[in-house]
Amino acid sequence: MDDSTSPSTPADASEHTRRRNAALASTLPIDDQADFERASRGLIAQHATGTIGDGHVVWDIHRHDFVRESDDAPDTVNPSLWRQARLNCIHGLFEVTE
Repeated sequence: MDDSTSPSTPADASEHTRRRNAALASTLPIDDQADFERASRGLIAQHATGTIGDGHVVWDIHRHDFVRESDDAPDTVNPSLWRQARLNCIHGLFEVTE
């Protein structure tokens, strides 16, 4: 496989994609942290290792660390989907009622 098409080497966004994602971002409340506060409300604890499975890992939260590394979506990613992915990274045991 050519390095330019390797999954670990993402291609740069085209100018069209950059413009469209920037236009969408300008219409969204990207800086509004209320959703993150609500998604974290009642968080008691997170799994010590971040992996779930017994001999075979079925979920590893660390595979999504790249999403938590930046609040801003890369030029290649829809900013709304990036924000949703960041919200999905909030995980753990939550108190939902007394």
